[in-house]
Amino acid sequence: MTRQDTRRRFLSTSGGLATLALAGCLGGDDSDSMGDGDGMGDDGMNDSDGGMDGDDDMNGSDGGGMDDGDDAMDDDGMTETATVRVRIENVASTEFYPADTSTDGAVWVTPGAYAVHEGGNPIYDLGESASVGLEALAEAGPPTGFEGEDGLVDELDVSTDVHHSGAYTPAETVADPNDPTGEVPGAPPIAPGGAFEFEVDVAPGQRLSFASMFVPSNDVFVSTDEGGIALWPEDGEPVDGDVTDAAALFDAGTEPNAEPPGTGPDQAPAQDASDQGADEGGTVRRLSDVDDGHEYPRVEDVVQVTVTPT
Repeated sequence: MTRQDTRRRFLSTSGGLATLALAGCLGGDDSDSMGDGDGMGDDGMNDSDGGMDGDDDMNGSDGGGMDDGDDAMDDDGMTETATVRVRIENVASTEFYPADTSTDGAVWVTPGAYAVHEGGNPIYDLGESASVGLEALAEAGPPTGFEGEDGLVDELDVSTDVHHSGAYTPAETVADPNDPTGEVPGAPPIAPGGAFEFEVDVAPGQRLSFASMFVPSNDVFVSTDEGGIALWPEDGEPVDGDVTDAAALFDAGTEPNAEPPGTGPDQAPAQDASDQGADEGGTVRRLSDVDDGHEYPRVEDVVQVTVTPT
């Protein structure tokens, strides 16, 4: 079956913010993260073999497109599929934290990785250690990983439960209120009012999971819950509407939450290197189960996730 290209669109935020210096979040002096190195290249795509290239256009390798195994068939014996648009919007307050924090009081959401899959969320296992790719995303933002290592996109690409996967991110640095001078390499995060949009092909029984870093933090990320989002129930039609209730905030357990968000030197975007900070040696947990004494918003006060059949 011919695989359809996954389209990415980035919607710029409205309003202005101060110029960002995201050395830790999106690549600094010690790591290109999503810049010109092993992360995001000049065209915004992952340069590594396991990631995305110009031919695959975010569809993955062996797992790209629709799996020809157990998918439903139409009357002509062809796999029944639909295309849906996923929108992840930053709905956080611009003044959730004090104005003197590293994000001027706002909450940002970084570009992330997604997977269309069956079974549970392939991005994490609650109570288990985070993968190297998830650690990179949760601590520094890039879905393409730390320099020289596989990123979350690469890990999802080779997962046997994933039909297709990729990153939702602009093709290159764009004119954006988060980066008015155009100096942040790769893709900047979105501030309140901004949104990521991408389209995926889906068949009955398939689900969607995604992950983005919550900024500012040491290793907090937003993702779908353990079951992901049911894009097309076996006994129904493709989902159409708000699916935010299938998302949550998580702690990767890879770096201690030592200071309040926005104040710690080891937190993105204030850190000098993407892998800066002590090793916590913990496990992935829901943020609501973490008692670190700090204040975090509810997931519905951070993102709104909607799915629309096209």
